[in-house]
Amino acid sequence: MPRYVRSVTLEELQAGAGTEFLFHYTDAIRADAIIEERCFVSGPRAARGFGIYATHIAPVGEETIDEVIVNCFRSDATPPEVNHAIAVRRSSGGLRFERTDDPYQWVLPTGRLELVHIEGIYVAAVAFSGGHWKIIDGAD
Repeated sequence: MPRYVRSVTLEELQAGAGTEFLFHYTDAIRADAIIEERCFVSGPRAARGFGIYATHIAPVGEETIDEVIVNCFRSDATPPEVNHAIAVRRSSGGLRFERTDDPYQWVLPTGRLELVHIEGIYVAAVAFSGGHWKIIDGAD
């Protein structure tokens, strides 16, 4: 379960989008698992290979969900599938997201299906509810 810790503000996440922070959009169940386990499961993408995918699109308002669905999921997602965002640092230690040829996608390449522990790179989890985004968990 989320711990409701706040070590960074939503405004700071929004201001640092793309330069300091990226966002991995997902559903509530996967977000809870990431919060609990502090790791991602790297996934395949046909054109870019195995890795953790994120975007610079910050969780700002209700329009964010539509923007993420169109630009990151090519309209192949529903609002409940992207109503949580895991905020991560663009780089930390040996972990570094790379910009892809897609202007909306960044990848932390892994080369294979694996668990990627995100200590050091994890910043916060954000959820959309009641018409706005709010931080539901923060890094210790």
